[in-house]
Amino acid sequence: MRILLYYVIPIAVSLALHSVVIAVLTLGWEQSAEPRKIKVPQYIEAKLVELKPKSKKKASAKKKPKVVDVAAKRKEQERKKKLAETKRQQDIAKKKEAEAKKAAEKKKREQELKRKQALEEEQKQAKQRRQEDLQQEFEQALLEEEGLLQEEEYVTEAASYADMIRRRIEQKWSRPPSARNGMRCELAIDLVPNGRIVDVNIKTSSGNLAFDRSAIAAVKKVESFPEIKNIPIALFERHFRKFSLGFQPEDLRQ
Repeated sequence: MRILLYYVIPIAVSLALHSVVIAVLTLGWEQSAEPRKIKVPQYIEAKLVELKPKSKKKASAKKKPKVVDVAAKRKEQERKKKLAETKRQQDIAKKKEAEAKKAAEKKKREQELKRKQALEEEQKQAKQRRQEDLQQEFEQALLEEEGLLQEEEYVTEAASYADMIRRRIEQKWSRPPSARNGMRCELAIDLVPNGRIVDVNIKTSSGNLAFDRSAIAAVKKVESFPEIKNIPIALFERHFRKFSLGFQPEDLRQ
């Protein structure tokens, strides 16, 4: 068993492998005996091309150096500089002109606004003055109307007090022998608010000295008019502080 395992089996395997190799070699030889076709190789022709730089020129065609006119170039630069300065000045002038125009328009608008406001204020004040004038005229008319009514009342009341004073004086009058019908003198009498007589004078003479003196004497005999103190002070001041009284008794002889 050991011999079979170590000798027989390996030998059998080795023989089988050699048989396979011999068979393969035999078959391969027969197939390679056929003539093989030879393929002609294709060739690519290559040429060396020399590239010359474009920038290089032929030595024989050298370019002549360009002659620069410095004076002309400087003149052209000056001309361009002047043009640039002129344009700058023009731009500055245009800008100033635009600003001045804008400022003028603004000032004009402000003046127009002020003029409009002043006109409105003037119209408002004129309207207010007209209203005040109308109110004042209305009040003045009322005062005048009231004054006229009051004056009429004062005149009527003053006339009644003047008649009372005349009658009181005539009652105290002593007729002089030379008194005649038509004689008349005007007396200037000064009173105080309590009715007392403080002064009396002849304002207009009758032409008869005795008649004038008798009229003055009659006033002095009366001395005071107590009724005067009852009248309103405004009426007294206007008509009786200093008043004139025509003295002409009705019962004089022809």
